[in-house]
Amino acid sequence: MSVMSLEQVYCLAAETLPAPGPQVLPLSAELYKQLATTGSFLPRREVEDNERWRQIIPYAVIEQGEQVLLVERLKAGSEARLHRLLSIGLGGHINPVDHANARDPIEAALARELREELHIRAFFAEAVGLIHRQENAVERVHSGILYRVKPKGEIAIRETEKLAGQLVPWSRADELFTRLEGWSQAALRFLQAPLNKKEKGE
Repeated sequence: MSVMSLEQVYCLAAETLPAPGPQVLPLSAELYKQLATTGSFLPRREVEDNERWRQIIPYAVIEQGEQVLLVERLKAGSEARLHRLLSIGLGGHINPVDHANARDPIEAALARELREELHIRAFFAEAVGLIHRQENAVERVHSGILYRVKPKGEIAIRETEKLAGQLVPWSRADELFTRLEGWSQAALRFLQAPLNKKEKGE
């Protein structure tokens, strides 16, 4: 029996969410509350190809000073759709364990995912946008809550057989734009917009 056949993932009915589009949507307090409190846990096998549901993914962009973490999923990783593509985001599904011991399953899943994939201690995380696209079949069943994450101290990749990564200047991520997976392209455009660059202190 596969892991997917057993996994329960946090979803919202697609009809309850804003209209999808290629750009990251600003995240209001009301929208975040809806995302965090009105979803349901459903078998992943039932929603993986069902466009009536959106699986909610916390999607973290790691910033350290003037640099961003750029990662590549290796062939040993489970996400075949991301092999050979670069990303500035780390993310994963929200599972019942994230809801069991926390008021906010999204933030609990974010912390779990970061600690599974990175050696990271304390960090500051801010939810800034909703990645809610429909450019391909995968995007039509997933939506990402975009987080800016600033670690306190050094970070390193934990699962080096599945993931390679390094901190690079934002300008380097811009240069590699065409190699970034779709969510990372949207996140980069959003975070590098003049208003958001100002908020980052640039």
